[in-house]
Amino acid sequence: MYIRNYQKNDLKSIIFLFRETVHSVNSKDYTQEQVKIWAPENIDEKSWHLSLLSHYTLVAIDKEKIEKIVGFVDLDENYVDRLYVAKDYQRQKIATRLMDKIENHAKKQGQISLYSHVSITAKKFFLDRGYIVNKEQYVEKQNILFKNYVMEKFL
Repeated sequence: MYIRNYQKNDLKSIIFLFRETVHSVNSKDYTQEQVKIWAPENIDEKSWHLSLLSHYTLVAIDKEKIEKIVGFVDLDENYVDRLYVAKDYQRQKIATRLMDKIENHAKKQGQISLYSHVSITAKKFFLDRGYIVNKEQYVEKQNILFKNYVMEKFL
């Protein structure tokens, strides 16, 4: 596996990975209704591409599987926006390697801390990396509440 910067031709694979991960991995902590809203079938590809392009976005590649994208992360200044690893690649240190690179990049950019809105599913991963819970919150999307955590790490 290796990590590289996001490229436009990664978009469809990233969206597929995101949807599949939410519907399979995050579904253990969220209802079917919640995951359908969180990762709908019709994702606005243009807005995702512009967002990923404007952020510091990294993708993890399994070079043995014909350059398959197995994870991605994006950073907007000091906000970790998205971090997802493909369902068949969980617990293989991919998220760890992606976050190591993000945190090192943030340090080089002069950031003193990083924060994120972390799902129930990812909370333990972030705690294990030294992030603290600033608050538990409920976010409303399409009249449905989603529990997550505002977490921060001082670099």
